[in-house]
Amino acid sequence: MARDWGVWNARISPDGKHIAALAGLPGQNPVVRVWSTDDMSKPPTQFGSKTMRFTGFSFVKNAKLLVTANQPVSAGADSNWQNRAAIASIDGSSFIDISNEEAMNTRDEDRIIGYDLFHRLPNEEDSVLMMISRFSGTEIVKVNVKTGRKDRYARTGDNESFLWSDGLGNIKLKSQTRASNGIYTTYRYFRENNKAEWKELPALRNPLNDRANFTPIRVTNDNKSIYILTDRTTNYAVLAKYDVATDTVGPPIAANTEFDISDAGFGTPSDFEAIKNDPLRVICWSGPSEECQFYDPDDQHIYDLLEKALPGTNINFTVRSDGANILVSATAPNVPTTYFLLKDKRKLIRIGSLLEGWDRDKLGPAEWVVYPTRDGFKIPSPLYLPPGYDKDRDGRLPLVVMPHGGPWARDDMDFDASFWPQMFATRGFAVLMPNYRGSTGLGKALWKGGDKQWGAIMQDDKDDGAKWLVEQGIADPNRMMMYGYSYGGFAAAAAAVRSGGRSAGLWQCAISGAPAIDLERISTDWGEDRLQRIIQGVTVAGYDPMKHLEDVIIPWLIFHGDYDRQADTIHSRTAAARMRQVNPGATFKYVEIPRMSHQLRQMYPEHKEQFLTLILDWMSNNCGNISAQFKEPGLKLSGGKKAAK
Repeated sequence: MARDWGVWNARISPDGKHIAALAGLPGQNPVVRVWSTDDMSKPPTQFGSKTMRFTGFSFVKNAKLLVTANQPVSAGADSNWQNRAAIASIDGSSFIDISNEEAMNTRDEDRIIGYDLFHRLPNEEDSVLMMISRFSGTEIVKVNVKTGRKDRYARTGDNESFLWSDGLGNIKLKSQTRASNGIYTTYRYFRENNKAEWKELPALRNPLNDRANFTPIRVTNDNKSIYILTDRTTNYAVLAKYDVATDTVGPPIAANTEFDISDAGFGTPSDFEAIKNDPLRVICWSGPSEECQFYDPDDQHIYDLLEKALPGTNINFTVRSDGANILVSATAPNVPTTYFLLKDKRKLIRIGSLLEGWDRDKLGPAEWVVYPTRDGFKIPSPLYLPPGYDKDRDGRLPLVVMPHGGPWARDDMDFDASFWPQMFATRGFAVLMPNYRGSTGLGKALWKGGDKQWGAIMQDDKDDGAKWLVEQGIADPNRMMMYGYSYGGFAAAAAAVRSGGRSAGLWQCAISGAPAIDLERISTDWGEDRLQRIIQGVTVAGYDPMKHLEDVIIPWLIFHGDYDRQADTIHSRTAAARMRQVNPGATFKYVEIPRMSHQLRQMYPEHKEQFLTLILDWMSNNCGNISAQFKEPGLKLSGGKKAAK
């Protein structure tokens, strides 16, 4: 579980002639591997870096990749992982650093936050549009992929965003957020080409704090309509069509009574970028895993073939070469995401998997459950069970409730790349991953239901999930614990402080990974984006664990990376210092892991090995009734340079 993933983030080139993916190698940083689809029996070419960890890439041209990488940089209290970006040839023979200007920027507002491909410009041989995000705004630059030359193409202020461009590079949509009488409103603008004047679209105007979804996903080729995802008048997001001439949003084209519509695609297998024609090709919704309805008969035929070949998995595919080359991914809670090439719709060639060497029968299965809360709200959630578990035969299980991070995120029924659900399930635990109030992608009521309820109703939802599993005869009421990371780490902190009050007697222990604990600090210092603080920061309020540390009764472990600037390490350091003051008799431990960042993809294997060992050690020795029956064979607690506190 600690080692780098096997193969992940696979992509296929626009012409379908190459597939590239990130791959982990023992004792080395991840590499990029590239296969030729003409002969998949040949070993892939690969390239990497001795000093930097590749974290992502995308095809910008058929033979060129945009590669992003990170490395840890020591800067005292600001120590962090630094981002870099480069244009690389698919054989790794040439690299052009497009982020070298970062070293010259000294003003904070000019500091680069990230790099993204804005548009591939398929009709131009050597140029692409890149989006460079800064604190001061977003810059679109035209990059020559052969020389690395960057020419400014467009620029926004810190209150603006470019939303969409066509295949010729015409930026047709942007948004702008302005304040009037203390109310922030987002305005959206349209133009037919880069030389035209921007025109406001009044019907798509909305107050920022309403958080209504108006996501444009396509301007039609005739410039008459804009397809949008919206939940302005509905609980679940729908696909609708906005008419530019009349400034009106039409009735839903697609809707789901249980889930948000999440995406729509346009074009055909032979014109996948919809440059010549742009018929509606596919609609998808955020079910337990993403599900889609295909309008193109070729796509439906491909899906039917794959469903038979890969039963019981969630399938995604990308069509190239008019169907001759198709990149396929298959996943399930107990099927690590695996990539294939479907050749000529006849031959399925395995490329690699996120986690090699595991039979799905040896991993825990999961089911999608919906449980009621004490006030009657319904919480949809994945529930993992041990391999081969039979309730009538095996009875009640120890339980781990594992809330996701965010909290504006969700858990689904794809394979969890952290491996945490399987770590617990394969050791005999039930694992509930509640999509508590505050989660996204499952309707507006669930999302907004978490506003200002951190540690309060949001926490009740997690408690109620555990109690429901007791009622179902699955969970042992005397062997339940909570583990979470990031916001999930906050939730575990809330479980610890509520163990002396509202949640008394429920949990045997709590484990917080990289938690944001102090609500006052979170609400005033939310993220790097000023507008995001306005949108999300104002929703952060409730029951503050930092003010109730004296109420901690159950054993509580915190671990945190000292290079974590996302959920800053100051949260855990402050909580640990206060625990020693106000609750010195508690079974409590704080471990700081040197050079560990917040995100899994930025961690070295030794970082993950250290905190996974900490988790299993805590369960074996400091988790009440759970520890009485759980022992991890061969457990060796690893230490760090900064000792446990």
